[in-house]
Amino acid sequence: MSPQVTFKSTEDHVPRISDGPLVDSSGKQVAPAPRLSDVARVQYTPSHGSAPRRLPPPPLGLADLGPAAALRVVGPDREKWLQGMQSNDLSAAPWGGAVAGAFLNGKGRLVAEGLLWRYPEQVIITTAPERLEALRAHLDKLLIMEDCELAPAEGLWRLRFHPGSSRPAVDAEAAASAQALDLAGSLQPLGFEMLLSEPDAQDVLRALPGRPRLDSVEAWRVAIGVPVWGTELDPETTALEAGLDRELSFSKGCYVGQEVVAMATFRGRVSWNLVRLEVDGAAPLPGARLGDGAKGRVTSVVQVGDLAILLGYVHKELIVPGSKVALEDGRQATVLGLPYGSKPGAGVCV
Repeated sequence: MSPQVTFKSTEDHVPRISDGPLVDSSGKQVAPAPRLSDVARVQYTPSHGSAPRRLPPPPLGLADLGPAAALRVVGPDREKWLQGMQSNDLSAAPWGGAVAGAFLNGKGRLVAEGLLWRYPEQVIITTAPERLEALRAHLDKLLIMEDCELAPAEGLWRLRFHPGSSRPAVDAEAAASAQALDLAGSLQPLGFEMLLSEPDAQDVLRALPGRPRLDSVEAWRVAIGVPVWGTELDPETTALEAGLDRELSFSKGCYVGQEVVAMATFRGRVSWNLVRLEVDGAAPLPGARLGDGAKGRVTSVVQVGDLAILLGYVHKELIVPGSKVALEDGRQATVLGLPYGSKPGAGVCV
């Protein structure tokens, strides 16, 4: 049985589109989309707990993420419909920018997560390539009587600028090139995300030739605690278990899976949580047992000198920073805190 979306009233925080300033579901004015030329490195500060004793160097440069796995939604009901299909407040996205959202099934488990890019005449959803068809099938089932259309979005390219540790992140020559290209995007945990046509993307890649190393991007992802599909996320994961707080709106109204998220948030019914950990010595292998219970496991690792930084799932009483969790090799890993942007109770009932 397909989950149904119900709105409490006709004014249940539907995104408002007009010629005036954009406002989000709470009535707050939406700032313009950020520009690549303005990107500067912000020091990493955990939302919960502490950072690892040693951090890998943050990646620097423009990453070519390749063809976008994307869906296009057009039609007058597109924003109202998408507001009920995913967990974040689409009306908080500026023109040319994006919000990150989780697409859930009726049991509150992940179908996919991605960015919703907002434009005056359309919304583009980008997701992990391996989840594109599952997301399309999921949304097709839920597009019933709304006046909008869903179709593959082809010919688009994804880029991400990693700002490294310099201030400003883009040097003077590169900044001039970026400003001339007038690139809007979205600031996300790993960097400045851009969605462009393929020709425009190739122009940007030529203008900013520096590329980050893939291993440095992965090391930084693990160290700051950003979950990704295939390691921390799968179809059995819930948004709260994975610490996807930054993708959840508690003010916009109903969406598929929202009742499960609300109950788990306010009644504390999430038994397992993704956490950041560290342990001296060599990193255990992903998949190694972490603590007790069938779901306790290491999901991602990075080695920084003689310190191993881990992501993994632990039982809820162990999310307290400083908690000790047994590894299957007999060592004790120390919990640092919840993932990037996450707080106990999704930050609304701490």
